[in-house]
Formats: sequence, C-alpha cells, structure tokens
Amino acid sequence: MTLAPLLQGQLDIVSTCEPITLDSRHFIAGTVQTAEARWYQHWPQVDCGERLHAMDAVQLCRRIVSEPFPTQLVYHSVHPAARGATPLLQSLISQCPGFVETWGISTGQFEPQRVGTLASTLLEPGQRLLYLYDPLQRLSADATPQRATLHYLLFCAQA
Repeated sequence: MTLAPLLQGQLDIVSTCEPITLDSRHFIAGTVQTAEARWYQHWPQVDCGERLHAMDAVQLCRRIVSEPFPTQLVYHSVHPAARGATPLLQSLISQCPGFVETWGISTGQFEPQRVGTLASTLLEPGQRLLYLYDPLQRLSADATPQRATLHYLLFCAQA
C-alpha cells in the first residue's frame, strides 16, 4: 500500500472570549484557585454556531466527507481526547457526520512527518484520512485574543 498526500493547508483564526465563573462543574488541573483569579473561555471569532470550532474548519470537514470516498478523521487538539470522548470532537462529528472512523489525539505540536506515519497505520486501501490540528487554547487566564493556525492534511491509501 502506498500513501498519497492529496491536500495540505492551514486556516488562520483569531479567538474571542468571555470570562467564566469557576464552580463545582469546572476542574482546572495544576492550578491554585483563588477568588481573584479570572479565567476566560476562548473560541474562534468566526465560529460554527456552537462557539467551539472555526466555521472554515467545519466547512472543510463537510466538503471532504461529502466526497464519495470512505474517509477517516483525526482531530488533534491541545486537550486530551480519547476516542470520541471530548466535547470538541463530539461537536465536530455531530456537525460533520459521515466519517467512517474518527480519532481524537493530543500529542503536542503539529508534526507533518508523524501524521504520514499515523495515516499509513490507520488507512486501508481505497480510504482517505483527514487530519485536522487545532491548537486553540480554549481555557486561559489571559483575555488577549489568540492567533492560531489550524493545519490540515488529506491522505489517500492506494493498493
């Protein structure tokens, strides 16, 4: 089986945010909570309507999954994401149904060479894999808008 890269690109986004009030529903690991601490929930300024994903990312996923090829999705975020276990991945799957398999990963930085290795491990002949790297920090103590680059790669497995 050979792996062919079909598409590579990036989406530049800027976040907007609002302050949140911590209560018993929130857990922030490794952080000492004080009454004076301010935390902010960030999301892309041009979002999908749910304040989770950039509209451009959702449109990309919808376009790819609407093509007549069985396609897997690997969503790479800065948050740990067991298969289908995070609100971010669940939201993307809900808005873009039709992927034959979906994976959530969190391994740090965007490394294109490692994505190719992952794709060769996951793909069967005739399938495609869309990899989407989303580095936006959704929870931050800083209200400054974040500038983030979402990277995407599309691979095809050929017999």
